[in-house]
Amino acid sequence: MRTLPFAVALLGLAFAARAVTTAATGPAGRAASILAATNAAPAEPELPKSAFHYPISQQDPAKDPFYPLSTRRLPPPPPPPGTTAPPAVVVVDLELRGISGSADHRFAIINSRTFAAGEEGEVPANGGRAHIRVVEVKGDSAVVMVNGEQRVLRLRSGI
Repeated sequence: MRTLPFAVALLGLAFAARAVTTAATGPAGRAASILAATNAAPAEPELPKSAFHYPISQQDPAKDPFYPLSTRRLPPPPPPPGTTAPPAVVVVDLELRGISGSADHRFAIINSRTFAAGEEGEVPANGGRAHIRVVEVKGDSAVVMVNGEQRVLRLRSGI
């Protein structure tokens, strides 16, 4: 009685082995093996690049789709011929905060930086930096050159 289940199991094993070999060698089996061998990742598709067009005149058809009547992206109109814009004047706030040193060799503290007479450098001013040259340091004032203009900076009264 034990031989019958053993024989059935052996027969099932033989059929399974035969099915595997015919699947690997048959036409469908060859296609499956080719697909398994070339199962590489597909090539990445080329993504389109974004192209932005900025209008260069009022007649240009490019418009902002959300604000079609907006002119914020248009270039400013050119100045009328024969006119020139006045040069921009940059106002630099300088403050003489102190004077130190001996009578023959004084130092001026301008906007938190110390200078001797004849020295030049950058000082923080108006949210940026300004280039100055100290011409002379006196007992209660300092003469400086800023943007080609000479200024006299004085100490606040009571200091």
